[in-house]
Amino acid sequence: MSTEHFDIAIVGAGLSGIAAAYYLQLKCPSKNYIILEGRDSMGGTWDFFRYPGIRSDSDMYSFGYSFKPWPNPKTIADGPSILKYIQETASENGIDKHIRYSLLVKKATWSSDRAVWTVETECKKTAETLVFSCNFLLMCSGYYSYKEGYTPKFKGLSTVLK
Repeated sequence: MSTEHFDIAIVGAGLSGIAAAYYLQLKCPSKNYIILEGRDSMGGTWDFFRYPGIRSDSDMYSFGYSFKPWPNPKTIADGPSILKYIQETASENGIDKHIRYSLLVKKATWSSDRAVWTVETECKKTAETLVFSCNFLLMCSGYYSYKEGYTPKFKGLSTVLK
C-alpha cells in the first residue's frame, strides 16, 4: 500500500478547516497540504444540518472569517447562507482543489523517530484503505459525532429509559 505525503494534513472541510487552509497558504506558501473530508461535500455543520430554520447562534461578523468579512446584512445568518460563504471562500482561494472527499480518518499514528504522522483513511465509496503521511496534522473535524449525539452517563438512566 503506497503512502502519499504532504507537509500538512487537515481533517475536516468545515468552517475551521477552510480557515486553516487559507492561513497555511498565506503564511506557509511553500508547504503543500491536503484536506481529508469524511463527507461527500464541504461545509461541515452547515452542510450536514439542513432542517428548516437552522441558523447560527453567534453573529456572523465575529463568527466569520477575518480575511473575508461576512458580506450579508443579516447578523444571525441562516444555514444555507453560511454554507454558501464557506464554499465561496474555498473556491475563491483555491482551497477546494486540496479537498479529498469521502475519506473517513480511522487512525493517526505519530512516529517520533521520523517526525511524521501516518493517517489511515477509509474511502466510504469503495471501503479501500488510503494512507497519507504528514509532518503536521490539524484536526478541524468538529466536536460531535454525525452518527449520534453525546449522551452523558447518569446514574439510574437505564431504568428511566425503559
